Amino acid sequence: MGANFTMKEILRRVFRKPLLAMEILIASFFITVLALAMPLYVIQILNRYVSYGFHGTLITLTTGMLLAILLQFGFRILRTKMASVVNQDVNDQLSLDVLTIVTQAKAEPLDLFSRSRIQEVLNSIQTLQSTYDAQTLNTLIDAPFSLLFIGATYLLSPALAGVAVMGIMIGLVTGWLSIRKSQQNSEQLLIESATHRNLNYSAVNALDTVRAFSAGGFLQHMWQSQLSTISRLREKMTDTKELSQTLTLSGSSLTSVLIYAVGATIVVQGDLTVGALIGANILVGRAYQNITRLVQVSYLLGKAKEAFKQIALLKRLPLESATGSSLREYTGQIEFQDVGFAFPNTSHPVFESVTLTMASGKAMAVYGRNGTGKTTLAKLLVGLLEPRRGSILADDVNLQQLAAPWWRRQIIYMPQEPSFINGTIRENILLLNPDLEESVLNNILRAVDLKSFLDMTPNGLDTPMTDNGKNLPLGIRRRLSLARGLVTNGRLVILDEPTDAMDEKGIQAVYQIMNDLMKANKTIIVFSNDPKILKGASLILNLNVKPKPELTIPAMPALKRD
Repeated sequence: MGANFTMKEILRRVFRKPLLAMEILIASFFITVLALAMPLYVIQILNRYVSYGFHGTLITLTTGMLLAILLQFGFRILRTKMASVVNQDVNDQLSLDVLTIVTQAKAEPLDLFSRSRIQEVLNSIQTLQSTYDAQTLNTLIDAPFSLLFIGATYLLSPALAGVAVMGIMIGLVTGWLSIRKSQQNSEQLLIESATHRNLNYSAVNALDTVRAFSAGGFLQHMWQSQLSTISRLREKMTDTKELSQTLTLSGSSLTSVLIYAVGATIVVQGDLTVGALIGANILVGRAYQNITRLVQVSYLLGKAKEAFKQIALLKRLPLESATGSSLREYTGQIEFQDVGFAFPNTSHPVFESVTLTMASGKAMAVYGRNGTGKTTLAKLLVGLLEPRRGSILADDVNLQQLAAPWWRRQIIYMPQEPSFINGTIRENILLLNPDLEESVLNNILRAVDLKSFLDMTPNGLDTPMTDNGKNLPLGIRRRLSLARGLVTNGRLVILDEPTDAMDEKGIQAVYQIMNDLMKANKTIIVFSNDPKILKGASLILNLNVKPKPELTIPAMPALKRD
């Protein structure tokens, strides 16, 4: 079934452009016909020139042969270019499709995939691109055209054609058995290599932990065990690959020996010339080479099948809606209607029956111990998670009905654990508003207390961020995250632990920003245990109370700057 699928994929790509497919087939036909020139040249040289010694014959035959070589070269180059066109668009689209899934899949289903597994899927795109290329397509097309070589051999001697078919069949069977064994080792090697990469990632991402807690011995033990298994599998694959190549070469030599052995008896009987015997051997050699190359292609197609399986698993993930509704103007009102949430395979909900309405310009503080669901509730508001029960409404419209890209431009979001892409600082801050005026951006940078840090960096805003920004101090990352949220100037503000890991100057900057946002009549929902933030909220939601959080209205609904 897997082989059928991969072959169907090739046919789908080829006949997606019927005219181009026809041109490739015509070019392949002429390449094969021109390849017949060499054995014919040998036959004519030995039978006519050697026998009669007329130099004009040699010159004519050699000139024709050179012309055939030149034409064949041109057809091969042309066919390769056309075959590349057949695959390029499809490969590029497949790569974009996978990237779309990774960037737009709903967060909760995507979290079921480990980061290393997602990376494996992304790597599988390269496997498909290297499999479905011009060389693979040319090999598959050349194989049936090789029957012309067998047919030409049959015209010279039916017996030699029979020997050729027998030799080719033996070569295919032995090659296929070797490849099948190699595929089994390859699948196991893929699993072991993924496990080893996971260990590498964990060690690199926790270098301080490795040193501070003497984890080197543990890592070395795991490392040695994994490397031993990987080395053993690689050795098996190398041996199998070498055996396959040796069998293929030996099969070619054996077929050639049989051609000459059988052909020699026919020559002695006077039913075949020496030139025809040598020409037949060249024809059979071409046919053997073209057809047995299918063995290597079948191995590549087997890897492609596994790659398609990995991509298919990812494609099952539901995507966020990019084509939902959008409001003409969002006022900032937010409403919870009997909202409940529980993670899969857990016996207790994180919270349930959250019901409240926030008018535009109000501020709510959400507090609770670690693990009570502050970040979960923040992600529900951003649309990264969906309620298990109930609804969250923005201006009386269910968030699940709104287009996710539009909704995220209506909110100012600062996550608890900020992460960034490997672009410049400017590119990261302006992700949701790349056309923001420079003067407005500078005001935001001053507000979040980033100017002094940027002034000390060699390239300022154009400084590249690497390792997703993890090499920067946490306080700086949180300032960058707040600046990134502020560029939307959205009506709803969602701040998850905004003063966490901030120094005193950073904390004061957060307080001032929150005061400014309140004066601008923004709706603010802040997730924090900071007493000063709790004191300034007009609503307080206590997630420590389970399963239904407690909602209170404090006496002082105005945030004061310390």
